[in-house]
Amino acid sequence: MKTLPGIVLIDDKKDDLETIQDSFIRAGYPCFPIHYQNNEPDNPSGIKHVNLNMIKPRVIITDLNLQEQQINPVQLVAPIAEVLKKIAVDGPYILYFWSRNAGKVREVMELISKRYSDIPYPLDWGVLDKARFMNQPNELTESVKELFTKDPVFHALYSWENRVATAAQATTDSLFQLARPAEKTTLSRFQETTSKKLQTMLAAIGNETLGVKNAKDEPEVAIELGLEPVLHDHIQSMYEKIDRSVWLKAANGIGERLAQESYRDVKAQLNSFYHIEELLRDAPKNKRGTWIEADKNYFSNELYEKKIKNNLGRNIKTLLNEEFLDSSQGTKESRRKAHAATRLGFIELSAECDQAQRKTKLNRFFLSAMIPKKYEDFTYFRGGKSDTAHAGVYRLPNVVVSDEEYIVKISFMYQVGAIPDSNKWLGDPVFRLKDQILSDISYKASQHSARPGIIRFD
Repeated sequence: MKTLPGIVLIDDKKDDLETIQDSFIRAGYPCFPIHYQNNEPDNPSGIKHVNLNMIKPRVIITDLNLQEQQINPVQLVAPIAEVLKKIAVDGPYILYFWSRNAGKVREVMELISKRYSDIPYPLDWGVLDKARFMNQPNELTESVKELFTKDPVFHALYSWENRVATAAQATTDSLFQLARPAEKTTLSRFQETTSKKLQTMLAAIGNETLGVKNAKDEPEVAIELGLEPVLHDHIQSMYEKIDRSVWLKAANGIGERLAQESYRDVKAQLNSFYHIEELLRDAPKNKRGTWIEADKNYFSNELYEKKIKNNLGRNIKTLLNEEFLDSSQGTKESRRKAHAATRLGFIELSAECDQAQRKTKLNRFFLSAMIPKKYEDFTYFRGGKSDTAHAGVYRLPNVVVSDEEYIVKISFMYQVGAIPDSNKWLGDPVFRLKDQILSDISYKASQHSARPGIIRFD
């Protein structure tokens, strides 16, 4: 899906809309103007006539008095709220009011924060005064330029997003340069030759990245994954051109040892940001790195206890105590609660080489557990000296899943081969591990299975 420019302008008066649009064009920023329409009963937000699925704005500039009502914040707030419900993103964005009623903006923002909890808050907000700027185009243009730099965090992140987009464009440009004919030719011949060569190049990239069979099944993954190394190289080539003061202002404490209290509060969130992607229940179960919760209906059914024990060699309670929770900790009741709160599951760890080289992918799953952080004491063994029961257990950095912090452990002792979509043990996908930590886990798993053992007499 193509996303339109991340700057949206809204006004019910065309002349005023054109004035603010012209200032952005003069400043060199592409923007998307929306003429607010308040005279259609089936358009309560005033912007329904626009394909809003195409708009993910980082900058929203809107008239404050969209419906020409009395200048009363209570009457002004509802139309603004309806607009923001439709286009405000759950991410960093700034909101400025293009208005002659600058003195009413603070009251409107306070009413929005009190009445509309479903509207994401902007990272920064303010006013562009129509009364001041309407006949001062040069001053308005300069003020527009300053909007992007007022908040240092927004400035840094928005600039980074644009650099990544520029790097993506440079990636496709470099591929196009390879495909275009070396010698000058006719227009029709140029189009035919270049398009055909690009098609061959894209096919070759996809085939080499995932292998012919897998590329046929998932061409979108094969090609885009294949373009990533070149994209990353273009991003790296921009480092020397970045104004380092932008990040210095945005990252408070960079280059210094962070205070432990503030750092501790963000560790789990950062681990989640780097290492996991939360999944929907209908996400595929066969993707490498997917953590799938054990089917509760199956594992809690007494009819299947013997079958589970025959396959794993242990009943579930014994497994939890041997692999994930120290049964010597706490009271009987606290241990019961820790067991009940622990989410048993399986993580898909198929061999990475199966993704390419024309191999058929074989799904294999390792037993795993998600333990809420409030039961962290049960996750340490041997008097708190070790955070795992034995060397065959991998402990992830704490992560946040569905707003709760978890300790996730994986046991290399229990490996299951399964067909994901038909196996009764596998319930719903919960999250997917990202490549960096997945590589570390795979390496540790192979180390564990290949560790030497010797007979010795001391």
